[in-house]
Formats: sequence, C-alpha cells, structure tokens
Amino acid sequence: MNEVTFDRLTRRIGRAMTRRQILGGGAGIGEASLLTAAGRRVVSAQQQPATPVSAEVGASLTEPPVLRSADGRLNVTLEAQFGPATMGGRAVTTYTFNGHAPGPTLRLLPGDSLGVTLTNQMDQPTNLHTHGLHVSPAGNSDNVFVHLMPGETFSYEYAIPQDGTSGLYIPGLYWYHPHMHGYSSDQVSGGMAGALIVEGALDALPGIRDVPERLLVLQATQFDDDGVMISFPKMDVIAIFVNGQSHPAIEIAPGETQRWRIINASAFTFFNLALDGHQLHQIASDANPLREVLSRDQILMAPGERVEVLIQGGPEGVYALQSLPWGVDLEFQAQPAIPIASLISSGPVDLPDPLPTTLIEFEDLRETTIDKRRELIFSEEMKPFEVLVDGHTFDEDRIDQTVKLGATEEWLLRNTSPDWHPFHIHVNDFQVVEINGEPVDAYSWEDTTPIPAFGEIVIRSRFLDFPGKFVYHCHLLDHEDQGMMGVVEVVA
Repeated sequence: MNEVTFDRLTRRIGRAMTRRQILGGGAGIGEASLLTAAGRRVVSAQQQPATPVSAEVGASLTEPPVLRSADGRLNVTLEAQFGPATMGGRAVTTYTFNGHAPGPTLRLLPGDSLGVTLTNQMDQPTNLHTHGLHVSPAGNSDNVFVHLMPGETFSYEYAIPQDGTSGLYIPGLYWYHPHMHGYSSDQVSGGMAGALIVEGALDALPGIRDVPERLLVLQATQFDDDGVMISFPKMDVIAIFVNGQSHPAIEIAPGETQRWRIINASAFTFFNLALDGHQLHQIASDANPLREVLSRDQILMAPGERVEVLIQGGPEGVYALQSLPWGVDLEFQAQPAIPIASLISSGPVDLPDPLPTTLIEFEDLRETTIDKRRELIFSEEMKPFEVLVDGHTFDEDRIDQTVKLGATEEWLLRNTSPDWHPFHIHVNDFQVVEINGEPVDAYSWEDTTPIPAFGEIVIRSRFLDFPGKFVYHCHLLDHEDQGMMGVVEVVA
C-alpha cells in the first residue's frame, strides 16, 4: 500500500492514523486464552488483558520465493552462510540459507521425492531437519546425527509418503532448519529456516480452496549497532520479523477471506497471537487439519509450532496483529506485548463467504490399545545451570528409549522446572490426551506442544513405518543445545 492509498484510507475511516500507530487491544481474552494451538485447555496459562502496541506500519508483506516439485521431484540447493543479508530493510550479518532469511518455500505433493544439496560455508558444523515430516530418520533422510563440517557438502533425500500411509494424513505445513547439537539456537535464531508445504485434501475443501493464501514465517532475533546478530538477546530488545520484514502490512478487503499459514520459526520466543477486531478461525495445527473449524480470540504458539487460520476482513481500518503479554508469573520467560504486523482492510465491502465447518477427521488414540507406558521428567538444575531429561544431558551415543515398530505408546511428560518446555519429537506425531491431570478432547495430532511450568502432559503416539534413531527434545533451542534432548530408537 502506497502513501496516497494509506492517507486516503485513514481519512475515510475518520481516524488520526499515522505510520507510527497501530490499533491494539481488540482481541477479547476469555476461555480461549486457556487453549493451546490444538484447542485444548491449559490450566496454568495466564490470562492477560489485550494491550495496545505501537509500531511503524511497514511495507506490504512479501513472501519468500517458492520452489515447486515437478513430475514428482524437487531438487534444492542450499548454502549455509554467516554473512551479509537484509532483515527489516537493514543490512545485517547473520545466519542464512542462500543469503536470505527465511529461506525459499518448498512446495510438494504426497508421494514426491525431495533432494536437498546442502553446502556448509560457515566456520561451524551444521545439518538439516525437516520439522514434522513423517519420513525416515536414517541415512541421508531426516538424520540429525549427520555432522556437516565447514566446507563440506551433503546430499539429503526425502521420500514424502503418499497420503493415507498407515492411515496418516501427510499434507500440511512443515518447516526446515538446522539441528546441529550445540549450534541450533544461533543458526535458527539468525534466520536459517524455511517453510515446507505438502499440498493435499484440506486445500481442496469448500471455503478453503479458493481463498488467497498468506505465509507468515515469524522469526525473533536482534542485532548490535553494527548489524551483527546477537546470540540470545533479552526479550525487551527482541526484534520480530515476518518473512524477513519488520511489521509488514497485510492487505485485505472488507469481507474477504484469507488463509494464513503461520510458522513460529523462532528459537525461544512464544507468540500469543491475537488480531485486533478479528477472530482467528483455526483449521490446522502443526501439519494436521483440525476435525472442525475452531474460532479463537488468541492462539499460543510455542517455538516450532505452526497454525493455519482463516481471516475474514473487518470494516475498513488498520488492525494490529500482535503477541499479547504472556507468562507474567514466570521468572525467566515473561514476555510483554510484541507488535508483529498490521492488517489493513480497504476497498469495497462484501459479505464474507460462509466458513467451512467439518474438516478432516483423525484417529482418536484415546480409543486404541496401549502397548507401553513411559514417564519422562524434564528438569533444571542451578549452579551450574543444566537442563535435563530423566537426569541426563544429551548423548547421541546413548539410547534413552527403545520402541517397537508399529507400537502405540503413552508417554507422561513431567516438567519439574519453572519454565515452559515445548516438547517436540521427530518422525511420528502424537495426540495430547491429558494436561495437568485433566482429560483433553483434542482436535488433531501434533508434533510440538508446550509442557507447562511445574506441570505435566500425557501424549499417545504410534511409531509407524520407519525404524531407526531420532530425537525428542525441548524446542527452546538453547535448551536443546545445552542437552535437554533424548534419543529414541525404533526397532523392527
């Protein structure tokens, strides 16, 4: 939107708006504030009043370049770099793929093959993880035990399953990022991340198939006065980028429906998403469609999580997309209100099309037979500071859990620390069935979900299709780097 259009819009709606003002505080906070991305109740979440935030309305949202598969194949070349890039319109020095943050968006179909040639041009090791994909963890597939040293090149090969493999829904919103133990936080925080989309049945449903689509890759970092990335900045100086932009403008017409695919690609920042004056009509969590549309006032996204929502444009005006205050009672994780973007509604008014209702059913693992139950404890120790799973820090040569291929297991994940820990497991999704002792009626499966401080969750998962070693860990990536990670081996 240019200056003339913006000024005309502000006069028409009769508000003394400038590019230094964004309307905030319109998202109601009620029962929805106690729900996570999958629509479940979180007993220990804090309710906060919506807080107005101010930020400059930036340029119109742009999206990363899209690389699409053709004839069942997509070949991608990625160069891992620490060097010059542009973020928020500023020349910076940071971690990128191919000199851009975020990296290109990869779009595929079920049954496709994906080849990624990754060259490490940094002075530290790296590798690649396809977050959420149900693919083999062995060899040159989603193998996070690969150590790609400086100057080396490695060729990854991923076989995207056909939809319906083992009864699983494969299409959805995934993302790729480094997973090199000890280095992942800086590399992801700096910008080494990108979206990976597998198209499928959800995209063809009425009310979804014909609406414009927006991709929002949310990243959080900070730079010093010379534009060099700062490792693990404090929350009060954090900078939020959407597709590498600062506070972009997302344009919509009154009554228009848009589909937003949103990735929390930050290393440690929670986003308590709310859109002033609008509801977030959620249709997917991580890469899993919900069984029905869930209309929300706000959605809490832990690092690594993805959500997809339908937005229906309100009356002409400028509306704040922001992260509401979160975790005020947490000693180390409290976050203030954070401006993210602006929704600018302008143009002819139209009646919104009806939202879809029923989406895609999933197998409810509450009804299945459990082959084994386990308990894992996530803890922290002080002086020196350590983050542990079952009293251990990560050792890639130690097998922490041995699981039989095809088994359905129930894991109790207990958090004895004062921090929230987003739990993520590779290869196989899970269903949350209980939080802090209360049963959960889930809307979908997930691959990342937060364990509340001094709380616990119970998940159920089926270990399907792929034997081999992979990991589960806290997706606060500084915690992962410090050892809050374990190894599971699935054996035939």
